[in-house]
Amino acid sequence: MLHRLSLRVLTLVILWMGLGVLKLDDMTESGFFLQGAVFSFLILAGALFEIFFCYQGDPYLLPVVQTILAIGLVFLARINPALAADQFIWANLGLIIYYAVFFILRDYRKLGEYQYLWGMLALLMLLLTLIFGTTINGATSWFRFAGMGFQPEELVKVALLLFLASYLSDNKELLRFGTIQVGKFSLPDAKTMGPFVFIGVFVLGLLGAQKSLGTALVFFLLMVFILYVATERLLYLVVSVPLVIATGAAGYFLFDHVRVRVATWINPWLDASGGAYQISQSIFAISGGRLLGTGLGNGIGAYQIPNADTDFIFSVVAEEIGFIGAMAVISLFIIVVMRCFCVSTRAVDRFGQILAAGIGILIGVEALIILAGVTKMLPLTGLPLPWMSRGGSSMVGHFLLLGILAGISHSSAFSVSQIPIGKQADAL
Repeated sequence: MLHRLSLRVLTLVILWMGLGVLKLDDMTESGFFLQGAVFSFLILAGALFEIFFCYQGDPYLLPVVQTILAIGLVFLARINPALAADQFIWANLGLIIYYAVFFILRDYRKLGEYQYLWGMLALLMLLLTLIFGTTINGATSWFRFAGMGFQPEELVKVALLLFLASYLSDNKELLRFGTIQVGKFSLPDAKTMGPFVFIGVFVLGLLGAQKSLGTALVFFLLMVFILYVATERLLYLVVSVPLVIATGAAGYFLFDHVRVRVATWINPWLDASGGAYQISQSIFAISGGRLLGTGLGNGIGAYQIPNADTDFIFSVVAEEIGFIGAMAVISLFIIVVMRCFCVSTRAVDRFGQILAAGIGILIGVEALIILAGVTKMLPLTGLPLPWMSRGGSSMVGHFLLLGILAGISHSSAFSVSQIPIGKQADAL
């Protein structure tokens, strides 16, 4: 009990110290203290909820995510207090969704019974977005109503993951060993591979039509890596390389904004005050942070970098708390991914193993692409950093996945606890 509460208290210390420093520098409003109090109550109440319902799952996963969330809230309050006020609401809603999913979803394996429903739901949401959605920053990936916006593709991630986990758990052996011989390789037949290819092609095609190419890249890598994790066949990774090159080249020649992003990635200094202004300011901010940073509230990146509250929030973090702080944030994401794979290895059924691994792959791929983009290791994608960047859609989608992951972890631990001690090692 004390262990669970101590992890939450550490998260709240980070939150309140950050808000306190901003308040002392007159960079935030007193209204945040009420929102922070609600957030703190939900965190502590959640810890008591876990104790009351005898939660036996991974004890570190949620506290680490809450720490990432707290850091994101502090820096959003520093960058734009008005947007941070909305983000506090989404953060509180996300925590409620997490516990609601964990409490309601008593047996996550039932999700695997609706394999093709999840696939069709993913396609339907993307199709409706393409037809009725609103175009923002060149991508038709938003629904707007009552002055609010929502990105259905964040829920598509959940549906697609559920389809992939269910499909791969049913066809693991056929995909791994194949049924037809082509030269030296044994490959699955069209009946086995058909649903995977059908859903994949249409999902990526609809995202391409929406010009949501960053999300398309995430989905493509998710499908390739989860297929490799499930089958352990290097062939699938090798085949994906020319596909990435071909689709990347197609996107480059078809879309103007992709050519601009590639050009600014190769040499941002040719147009540092124009199309490459955002990435050049990001580089200046990160380099200005040095080892220990300029101090919370003392950086210029929060004002200079356009849309610093979205994917470029990491640049502000690196500037104001330095290389050490930036590495701490990256380490937190690494811990989350590692804990996802720990849950995967301990799951007692194939569906749970693949689903937990898929959630870890998704979070890892998203974080890697975003962090590589703001540091000029890859072209920019415009994706939000999970739990840190502003975005209610992203918050809801990732807490939904986290709630499912908690259900897998708890069910696995409970199932193992029912096995005689001498046979628990074999079960794990």
